[in-house]
Amino acid sequence: MIVWSSVGAVASVTPTFVDNGGTIRGATNAAGLRVDRLGSHYRAAITIGIGTANGRAALISDLVRAKQEGMRLPYPLMGVDQGAPGAPVMDGANQAGRVINLRGLTPGYVAAKGYWLSIVDAAGQHYLHNVHVGGTVAGDGKVTITLAEHLRVPFANGATVKLATPMIEGEISGNEQSWQLQRGNRVIGIGFTIEEMG
Repeated sequence: MIVWSSVGAVASVTPTFVDNGGTIRGATNAAGLRVDRLGSHYRAAITIGIGTANGRAALISDLVRAKQEGMRLPYPLMGVDQGAPGAPVMDGANQAGRVINLRGLTPGYVAAKGYWLSIVDAAGQHYLHNVHVGGTVAGDGKVTITLAEHLRVPFANGATVKLATPMIEGEISGNEQSWQLQRGNRVIGIGFTIEEMG
């Protein structure tokens, strides 16, 4: 697994929600029945800004290796500041559905609608989620929030939740990784798509 600790070189990101559910309709095309299935997740197409050949050499090496091993990187918030949440963890084991209970947050912190978070399972894998109904952290450091999508796995009590720097983890999709070298020691055209696997 290739792990980036910073996304400072990211120029743009195009996120996609991959919906694993669907609508079932009868033969007469009557009113449909929405069926939500576990496994909905995120994909992000990321482009890297222009850089020098020396400055991008290590990044290119990481991307080549990540094609084979997978990658974890901070989800590009592109200027959104999600504040200082403290040290949030799951409050209770085996939570399911969209509503989660957290503890260990800074009292008064607001987990706003649209914020991103990742939850870390026992094996260290990050699962990216979006906050649909936020909340203000109580004096005991606890808050209940509603996610935009279902949890994909049952997390342990005390599982780490990354709110200040949520992570996306998965495979680099596609069969090729390419970039363009230009005169003047410039590298352009570095882009990749990462898709969650879990």
